[in-house]
Amino acid sequence: MARPKKTAPKKAITRKATAQRTPKMATPKERAGIISMLKNSATTSRSAGTRRPPNNPDIPQTLIDMLNHDLNAIKEMLDTFAQHLRALDRMRLNGVGIKKLGFIERAYELALENTEFLPHYLTIERFGADLQYFMDFRSLTDVTAQLREQFWNITIKSADIAYTDALEFYSSVREAAKRRVDAAETLYAALSPFFKRHRMENEDGTAAPTKKQALRDFKGLESGKHDGILVIENQKPQMTGGKRKIIDEKFSDSAKFKESEEGKIEE
Repeated sequence: MARPKKTAPKKAITRKATAQRTPKMATPKERAGIISMLKNSATTSRSAGTRRPPNNPDIPQTLIDMLNHDLNAIKEMLDTFAQHLRALDRMRLNGVGIKKLGFIERAYELALENTEFLPHYLTIERFGADLQYFMDFRSLTDVTAQLREQFWNITIKSADIAYTDALEFYSSVREAAKRRVDAAETLYAALSPFFKRHRMENEDGTAAPTKKQALRDFKGLESGKHDGILVIENQKPQMTGGKRKIIDEKFSDSAKFKESEEGKIEE
């Protein structure tokens, strides 16, 4: 019987602990290729049974994930440098609009020609670097504003489609509940409260007048046709919640004198 061959014992392979790395962002060339591929694969319309097909194709989930990853990566990069300001802190800082921007640019132009008037703690190099730093982030803010507008347009369209789907389901449930279909009444009871209107109430619990009623009473009081009191109190919400109260009291004169032999007053 042949003897088994001697084999050297295997050495334990030690793996070096590597720090977890965040996935790298795709290069512009790779991103352009992915976007073009997703555009070609995206369908230009929904199913044929759709009542209101959108004008633009749906964004594939792969592209949504890529946008989410890139935006979160940008946010993580900015967290190191961005200052967390409160609302009161922003009010204390100087905001720059068109007028102040023109002042800054004009002041920098004059400072280039008259450096002797600069204070000792401010050099022309520092002035120019601060101005360039502001202009760079102003351009980035403009780009993000355009991105937000595009995201919001897509969000509004998607919200309209989703709300329409919910309305179609609710309409089907309501019709089934009217026909006394099993389990439809439970679904209708769960969805119908979303369409009930709750009237506003005053502090004393009475029903507050609607805008149409308040406007009608105001016109009657202003023209002198009715007796009453109309007080409107409004406080704009600033750092705390606002306050709005309407007091509408109408005095009606129902006492009338009817001529008769005896004469009586009817109310």
